[in-house]
Amino acid sequence: MHPLRPHRTPLPGVLAFLPLLALAACATAPPSDHGTISERTAASAAALCEHRVPGDVCVLCHPELAADFKASGDWCGEHAVPESQCYRCHPDLTFEPLPILRDGADLAVITRGGADVPDLGAHLAPGKVTVFDFFAAWCVPCRQVDAHLFAVLNARDDVAVRKLDLSSWDTPLAKRHLAGVTEIPYLIVFDADGRRVAAITGLDLAALDRAIADATQTEDQP
Repeated sequence: MHPLRPHRTPLPGVLAFLPLLALAACATAPPSDHGTISERTAASAAALCEHRVPGDVCVLCHPELAADFKASGDWCGEHAVPESQCYRCHPDLTFEPLPILRDGADLAVITRGGADVPDLGAHLAPGKVTVFDFFAAWCVPCRQVDAHLFAVLNARDDVAVRKLDLSSWDTPLAKRHLAGVTEIPYLIVFDADGRRVAAITGLDLAALDRAIADATQTEDQP
């Protein structure tokens, strides 16, 4: 059983119960060799090593770090590296630097650590399409959303991005805004008049582009 799938990142609260459910269903089944993707690797700002991982946390470069990753549950037993560094299980992993945002790009992180945001409407950018991006540092596809939205912000003045750090499934932010949502990235797009246009679950950049285009078109309608 593999608890993480490319482009579809379940939340840690779900992941924590998957091995237990498998064992309950079949007592003779071996435990999973796969762990959860933690934010430890993604949080590093070090240059990439020859293994395409931030050099200061790469377990292949620093085997002494293995015990800490194992203790945190971030470990791929099948391939003997942290789950957060296993390109064989997660070919969409990337630690490449994000594009540099131009001056004036409208991006803000409005909450961290899963702290509650009672009203998204209070954070809409007046006169702009606003994209609310629910993310977590351990979420592999969220990094691809970042790169895509950075390119949008560098090209357009009429789009704003508001990022919300989910942290985990059990945070107040998740409980308020992600009821029934089982994976991230999760994005909500509003038009310039504050009308909700679309919600996108999972990595679907084409759907995100369509939602932004639809939100833009509503501005032009009489």
